[in-house]
Amino acid sequence: MYIDSNVFIFAATDKDKKGKNCRRIIEMINEKKIVCAASYLVIDEVIWILKKHVGRKDAIKITKVMLSLPIRWIELDKSIVLKMIDILEKTNLDPRDATHLASMIHLGLSSIISEDTDFDKIDKIERIGISKLIEKYQ
Repeated sequence: MYIDSNVFIFAATDKDKKGKNCRRIIEMINEKKIVCAASYLVIDEVIWILKKHVGRKDAIKITKVMLSLPIRWIELDKSIVLKMIDILEKTNLDPRDATHLASMIHLGLSSIISEDTDFDKIDKIERIGISKLIEKYQ
C-alpha cells in the first residue's frame, strides 16, 4: 500500500477520531502489521503543512520520525516524473497527486491509504480511507 501525506498530517494536527486513527495507522506501520511505501514528496508535503500548524521546528522533528518508520521511501527520478507527466495528460489530477500515482505505478502498487477522494476517479487504484483501514485491521 502507498501512504499519502494526509495520514501524517491528520496524525499530527487532528485531536479527534481521524487523528487518533491516523496515529494508530502509524503504529501499525511501526509494528510492521501493515507494509507501506511513499514517495519522498510526502515529506515535502508534510513539512509544508505542519510548519503552519505546529511550527517549523516540530514539523522537522515529525518528519525525522517519519523517516525512521519502516516505510519504503521512493526516490523521484526521471522515469517517475515522465510517468507523472503522462498521468497529467490523461487525468485531472494535480501534479502532486499525479506524482504519488506515478510512484505507486513504479512499484506496482494499486492501493493508497488516503482521504483524498481525487484518487477515487483513477481506474485500477483503490483508495482506502483511514477509518476503513482501521476497521479492516481491528
